[in-house]
Amino acid sequence: MDLKNSFSVLVEKLRAEHPVVHHITNYVTVESCADICYAAGSRPVMADWEEEVEDITAHADALVLNLGMLNKSKMEAMERSAICAKVNKLPVVLDPVGVMASPLRLNFAVKMLNMGLITIVRGNLAECTALLMGQGEGRGVDSDVESTADGTGLRIAQEAAKKYNCVFAVTGQVDNISDGKRALMLNNGHPMLKEITGSGCMTSSLVASCAAISEDKLVAAALGVVIMGQSAELAANFLEKKDGPGMFKVRLMDAVYHVTSKWNLVNLAPEQKVK
Repeated sequence: MDLKNSFSVLVEKLRAEHPVVHHITNYVTVESCADICYAAGSRPVMADWEEEVEDITAHADALVLNLGMLNKSKMEAMERSAICAKVNKLPVVLDPVGVMASPLRLNFAVKMLNMGLITIVRGNLAECTALLMGQGEGRGVDSDVESTADGTGLRIAQEAAKKYNCVFAVTGQVDNISDGKRALMLNNGHPMLKEITGSGCMTSSLVASCAAISEDKLVAAALGVVIMGQSAELAANFLEKKDGPGMFKVRLMDAVYHVTSKWNLVNLAPEQKVK
């Protein structure tokens, strides 16, 4: 799998075509998700009223469903949008925020997956494990499970992808991505990502941006994750000794812009293992 050349072509396409990514997301990170799309080259639209979401989705190139701050109206909007996306053959990225801590979220996510409405799932290890097992334990929406470097994340990604017939991207210390047949382990990123709100949500937006312009959804998921990881590394390098998480988040936006707009110039390539 020639990821380096695939990524190069896709990044150029992303910045040239400016795909529209419809988000039904949570209000905590909505601005960050919009900003990260603009920085990478895509164009975000945020509409969650159930009476208009189908019209918005039909004119988009990809759809993000983020389960943060879920409510009845938003669940109806998400299902309508996902069905519309399937009819129009648009990729749908599910961010299963907090499914390990809430049966309502978990059951809704599993329902969408079983209906065949999801193209890519981008979540942490606890979230993806809950989706695979159909049950979860946790408090809040953050993962209590940190280790994705011991092979567990890769196994979860592979088994969940086979179960639900879609791509699973299990992000963490090591990012594990599988479509059930192929699998990738990616080593990118920076610990500071855990110190800001919305790093996972923004990664899902990047994955959807890439899925909008790539036929191979495994490669799209990998590229979105790599852009975030390499941007985090670059953002950390921008920081001065007096800076902390606040400035890191600002620099992260700049870094996404630089990584995508200068991809071929700096010849960035991920550390990768392909199985």
